[in-house]
Amino acid sequence: MTAKERRSAYAYKIKNIVIPVIFYCGLAGIIAGLSVAFFNRAANLLTSLSTDIYGWFRENPAYIPLLFLGLAALAGIMWLVHKFTPEVRGSGIPQTEGVMRGLLTFRWLRVLISTCIGSFVSFFAGLSLGSEGPSVQIGATTAQGAAKLMKARAAWSRYVVTGGASAGLAVAFNAPLTGILFAIEEGHRRVTPMLLLSASSSVIFATITYRLVAQLWGGADNMLFQLGVLNRFPTENVWMLFILGLGCGITAIFFNFALNRFQRAMDKVEKKTPYWARLLVAFFLTGAVGLIPVLSNANTGGHGLIEKIAEQDFTVQVLLLLLVVKMILIVVCFNSGATGGMFIPMLAIGALVGGIFGKLFIMWGMDEQYYQLIVCVSMTTFFGASVRAPLTAIVLIVEITGYNAGFLPASIAIFTAFLVAELLGNRPLYDEMLERTLDRRKKEPTKDVRLEVEIELGGFLAGKSINDVLWPANCLVTKVIRGDESLIADGEMRLQVGDIIVIKANTDNVERTYDYILGMIK
Repeated sequence: MTAKERRSAYAYKIKNIVIPVIFYCGLAGIIAGLSVAFFNRAANLLTSLSTDIYGWFRENPAYIPLLFLGLAALAGIMWLVHKFTPEVRGSGIPQTEGVMRGLLTFRWLRVLISTCIGSFVSFFAGLSLGSEGPSVQIGATTAQGAAKLMKARAAWSRYVVTGGASAGLAVAFNAPLTGILFAIEEGHRRVTPMLLLSASSSVIFATITYRLVAQLWGGADNMLFQLGVLNRFPTENVWMLFILGLGCGITAIFFNFALNRFQRAMDKVEKKTPYWARLLVAFFLTGAVGLIPVLSNANTGGHGLIEKIAEQDFTVQVLLLLLVVKMILIVVCFNSGATGGMFIPMLAIGALVGGIFGKLFIMWGMDEQYYQLIVCVSMTTFFGASVRAPLTAIVLIVEITGYNAGFLPASIAIFTAFLVAELLGNRPLYDEMLERTLDRRKKEPTKDVRLEVEIELGGFLAGKSINDVLWPANCLVTKVIRGDESLIADGEMRLQVGDIIVIKANTDNVERTYDYILGMIK
């Protein structure tokens, strides 16, 4: 390649990749950062208010009927929201991943408003659901809205949505690197330069925006959990980490199994049981648990519960009881369809498992100073084993707790848990949920089609490698016709102006797929 050709290639990359990524994804990140920052601020206030209200009713039992009347009203509001926007049922992450992968679409403004309303109802009622899943969906919807306002070409839309979803998670946890890894390891399950640039641009701008805005109420740079300095784990006690990994792995498998089996049971009775009844059961169960002083710790997402576990506020017996109640609440609340996430609730389950094993390890000779380390490692291990995203789990726990005891303890526990999950066939939790969402859609018959399109000068595809492009779902580039040559497509192959690409697609909407691809070549 001559010097002139190199300069031309660099100029092309700057014009067609760097500038659009920074402009589209950066602006989307700013908007997502603002939206999620205020959403989480409101979520925290509502959760705190909910805790205070349950405390008041425990002290004034004569008014308990009013509590359940209020919960019934909140369940009714949730039912209306879901009737208007069915896409906001559940955590929001499986739906958002479906959009990122090109499997689903959503009406961004309606989903954005409904997610906020439904989530606020859940938080005020004290349901055992968190704000992180809705934060991802809010980040994605605001990013898609920003892409429409900027009139970005359709080919950029999924990159911008990916960036917005990453920004939403990063702001929710105040954990930028976690947000970037989420897009790669969980969202798309692959790494490409374009995905990395898109997620990084949105996350950086969103995090800066959030920290500037959060100065208004302080604590912008604080970690989510203040667990203090964690000492390095002694070598002679390493065997405990294998036991911890085994326990977390088995618990994660059981949790995924219970969640999915309950989902299937709900699907079978869905036609016989009105949807509002499922919501009412979840809200009333939450109310009943909230009235019992010890068990009330299992309500809400679990932030306060995790801090109490780290401070050794509970005995082993109470931790076991809370573990059972927390898992039941999550399974019932999530499968009711109530809007809310499971990131923090899953971390809370991991913390409960860690608290139990930490207490046992102390009885077996472990120094008490390592108790908090066991809790941290258990949170990481359970979450990573359940969603099968170990890197995201490890980085998340470092960013939200300040974990500083080296990666060996976490690596040993996660390796053990993953080995157990792999041997027993445990599937990633969010993939299972996405498949269920897709199965519930009204399906049209699919067709196998063959498309041939020529890459044009200035088009989105020109100069990009095949692997670096987010193609429509169920599409495969099989050949590239370059001049007189017919080349078998290779993922690293860089597409050139004038290339004719041959695409095999299995789609239920040939016209939509063709229009999407045409938008990429122009």
